[in-house]
Amino acid sequence: MTDPYFSVEYRARVNLIPLEQGETVPDVEQLEADIPGPFRLISEVTRIDTHQARLLRNLDDHASDLVEVINQQSRKIDLVLSHVLAEQDDPDCRSYTLTLGGGGFDFTPRHPMTDGQAVRIKLFLPEYSVAVFAYGEVHNGPDANRCHCRFTCIREQDRDALIRASLQLQAKQLKARAEQRAQQNDKPAS
Repeated sequence: MTDPYFSVEYRARVNLIPLEQGETVPDVEQLEADIPGPFRLISEVTRIDTHQARLLRNLDDHASDLVEVINQQSRKIDLVLSHVLAEQDDPDCRSYTLTLGGGGFDFTPRHPMTDGQAVRIKLFLPEYSVAVFAYGEVHNGPDANRCHCRFTCIREQDRDALIRASLQLQAKQLKARAEQRAQQNDKPAS
């Protein structure tokens, strides 16, 4: 099965909590009811920030001071939310992603995981104001140091936020590569 979403290399904190015996992955309606408050809050703030960014792009140069004030206010809110979300991160369940995309992520497991194991996911990307609470299924990779987790139950707005963050990460990585190539090309031949 191929993933319809692209992935980008990125190290993010992720909590993977195996479901208990007899526990099942909820449907989207039940997922919505189960999402902890801080995850709902950051999702709503991200939605507002995205809408606000569109509005700010339409302002002309005369409003640059206003845009700066609004951006600073947004940054303060992001800092507070990052602190609130840190309380949701359980070090005992923490792993780190290797790649990330709208369909799931690759990660290095802390403990052996069963192929096909259902997990509850808490994924944190504070620098992009994204935190996702979802469910997934773990698939073992070719070696013990790499597994893939495919989302099996995720809100569409959270998937969209992950896709936007992935695109921003990819753009940043491509820009860094282009700058590195430019610097190498500017070096005089010896």
